[in-house]
Amino acid sequence: MSQFFLWIIILVEGFVTISAEILTIRQILPIAGSSVIVTSLIIGIFLLFLAYGYRRGGQINTDSVAKISKLKQNFTFSAFCLGIGLSYIFIQLFFSTFRALFTTHLLFILTLYLLIVTAPLVYVLGQTVPITMNLIRQSSSTGETGGKILHLSTIGSFLGAVFTSVILMNFLGVAWTIFINYALLMFLAFLLIPKKTQEPLRILALILGLFLTYLFNNTIENKMFITTNAYANYQIIQDKDRQILFSNESASSALSPEKKAFPYIEMIKKILFLDLKLTNKDILVLGAGGFSLSAESTFGNRFTYVDIDKDIQGIVKKHFLNEIAGDLVVEDARYFLNTTHKKFDAIVSDTYSNSKSIPAHLLTQEYFITLNHALTESGTAIFNIIGRPMMDDAYSKRIDNTIRSVFNQCMVIPIHYTQSSGNIIYVCQKNLNYKDKGLYTDDLNQIALDYFKLITNWRSHEMFGGGETRH
Repeated sequence: MSQFFLWIIILVEGFVTISAEILTIRQILPIAGSSVIVTSLIIGIFLLFLAYGYRRGGQINTDSVAKISKLKQNFTFSAFCLGIGLSYIFIQLFFSTFRALFTTHLLFILTLYLLIVTAPLVYVLGQTVPITMNLIRQSSSTGETGGKILHLSTIGSFLGAVFTSVILMNFLGVAWTIFINYALLMFLAFLLIPKKTQEPLRILALILGLFLTYLFNNTIENKMFITTNAYANYQIIQDKDRQILFSNESASSALSPEKKAFPYIEMIKKILFLDLKLTNKDILVLGAGGFSLSAESTFGNRFTYVDIDKDIQGIVKKHFLNEIAGDLVVEDARYFLNTTHKKFDAIVSDTYSNSKSIPAHLLTQEYFITLNHALTESGTAIFNIIGRPMMDDAYSKRIDNTIRSVFNQCMVIPIHYTQSSGNIIYVCQKNLNYKDKGLYTDDLNQIALDYFKLITNWRSHEMFGGGETRH
């Protein structure tokens, strides 16, 4: 076996391993959200079974032919785990099946998925470095050889992290990113197949796997979604006389032929334009969604939308709303508030990306302070919050406390008075005499844990749009 090929194997394995981790986090996002609990669980399982893979790989003391055969088996197995197991359709079927069978907590199903699909994938990939190290002819000390191998593997991981998140998912989409990673593992398996034997069954299996990977990811996802990127899967669904824009399985925006939106958006429009009678004012909307707040009319105002997803404007204009009334700034909402010098007469914060999780840094005391600073002296802040109207859970209570610690004059309007979670609109006046009282903060932020408790009874009922039902 050529030493050059062995170095290639180490580089590619490093690339695929970290890429698979990022893809797992991204593919779980529509199902379980992106809270720190979910992300840390995924990273923890990856690291644990990567460690066991390293240990097992170092225990393989067979001859070179057997070691190469083991690598071939590992790359073939991991290719199928990645290509099929990380496909959106497989993950969706896995979660929906176990939810129907056991009606158990989301975190339990997530852990089960990670142990059944992710753990074996990482375990066999982790064996690559120690097995390859034993195949490389060592003309220098073990420490120097090991250092070179770990250096190259880490370079591969760096490239995998950057290319997966910045380039592949954003320019080619998630499906193609999975397909490319399968092709890389397939390439490694082919690299190890002797020219004399060819191993037709293995070659046939890998080609079949390539076809299934393309089918499960590219073909099916292209039919399900109008586009996918690093942030979301986007769908347009026709519901009776209106269109609904779905982002990560959550109804993000809806519009009727008359450009009427979800009930909570119509409530915000009534507050801004009928009650407060805003006209010729600067209105900032944090979280673009489908740009539905100004779809019917701007009522003579100037709208600025802020959203982290650069693709959202093109998606909406092509599939949802022909003309967008307002400017889009592609930035994180909090970064924008921290850096803008402009003051706004009204700020609407509608940053729930989906019903499974929320950006925790956009519900802390510090966030509300920066938002308060961005208001004019007579400015109004409006927040769309998912919570229980009776405030009888930790999450709803603490969000209420946190908002009121910054804004001392707030009107609270539940869209529906129910015992379950739904949209609650906060209308707050700028606080000119803010004093720090402490609650949800950047330093002590339990939002993810409290919100998980709120949505423990995970179901198909959609919490967006004033109790809209997912279709």
